Amino acid sequence: MKLQAPQSPKVNLGTLWREFLPLSLSDVTMACGDPMMTTTLAHLPDAQINLAAVGTAKSLAIFFESPIIMILHAANALAATQDSRKALWQFTLLVGGGLTFLLSLLGLPMIFNVVGVTLLGIPSAMLATVSQVLLLMGGWPFAIAWRRYFQGLLIYHGQSHAIAKASICRLFTLAVVLTIGFFCKISGGVLAGIALITGVIVEAIVVTIFARWSGATLPPETASKPNLPRNLPQVWKFYLPLANSMMVVWGGRAILISILARAEDGTIAIAAWSAAWGLVLVIANSTRMVQQMVIKYRHQVSDRQLLTFAASVGAVCSSLLLLMSVTPAGDRIIESFIGNDLTLAQSIKPVLTICIIVPLFVALQNATQGFLVSESRTSHVNFSTLLGTGILLIVATFAINQGLNGAIAAAIAMITSMLVEVIYLMWQRVATSQ
Repeated sequence: MKLQAPQSPKVNLGTLWREFLPLSLSDVTMACGDPMMTTTLAHLPDAQINLAAVGTAKSLAIFFESPIIMILHAANALAATQDSRKALWQFTLLVGGGLTFLLSLLGLPMIFNVVGVTLLGIPSAMLATVSQVLLLMGGWPFAIAWRRYFQGLLIYHGQSHAIAKASICRLFTLAVVLTIGFFCKISGGVLAGIALITGVIVEAIVVTIFARWSGATLPPETASKPNLPRNLPQVWKFYLPLANSMMVVWGGRAILISILARAEDGTIAIAAWSAAWGLVLVIANSTRMVQQMVIKYRHQVSDRQLLTFAASVGAVCSSLLLLMSVTPAGDRIIESFIGNDLTLAQSIKPVLTICIIVPLFVALQNATQGFLVSESRTSHVNFSTLLGTGILLIVATFAINQGLNGAIAAAIAMITSMLVEVIYLMWQRVATSQ
């Protein structure tokens, strides 16, 4: 029996929220791994060095992951035909394998000791730990590419609960590894690397099993559609702007770490920004799946209703971050999050306050990107990230050159860049509708 994507006769705001929540849960559980890991490292020896090193290594790993982040979006958009699926699967294996090879190569000490100092400006005390984490995370891009392909098929077939369950398995695995490593007194950097790669491999396996059990991998009824890519070269053409946009985003954030390393409070700035941004992302990442809802329901729901939905999601999540930033309960969460390091705690609090608006911006950013992806206008998504990343790095560099605290400079730069990007994407959406 061939499986078709379910079609809803009536889609309202409640319907969007009900389907969105399990998808959001998958992002929340993934983001929860960062504060869980930060808390563990904060209670192990050499906390600041390990936190800064792991934050740097993960930024680099995500940069190598970035070209395949949008495979989820592509799998959702191309799942309607077997030819498109097959071509995207070939692309997934090819690119995921190549990026894993390159990340492992970078992690070799003889290479990273040169690149880390000359290009990234990483303090020498962090070099060995960052290199260790990168080598442990070598398989990260391939596992992420595999996972996101099957997630896209599950979303297309309305199996969002399966994605949430797989993410919970990943978080549980991460917690188990961190707990065992903590009591065995494993070095913080090594423990983080093992926990990260183990968690994502488990999630990739589980999401594949769910996709097969649910029938999402069965051939669709439609053999081909003229507006969808049908072979590997066509998938490359469709996907290249999306891949480039993510490379720009995460490349910019990796460069941001190197800019922070040159601040007067270099090591503490990297540690504080990595820890604070991890907390922000726990909430902000819960809004990202609005893009999948826009792509799936673009032709069933008005643009106004989809934007209202995205804004409501962003507003709820920004309110949660506000409560964390201004209430005594939020202070206790931060204190338990980073242990007894008062210097780190004092650096994190103002960053959280500045970043209150981030969840709303992330929701609007993803929604407006979804409009453009659904129209195959991926080049505009690419340009918006180029614009936003340029603003991010310029503002951060200027602020640090003016002697501003490194973590606060990063927060201001991030807010400014996201605002510019949302304005550009909104403008493109309005231009399309006219």
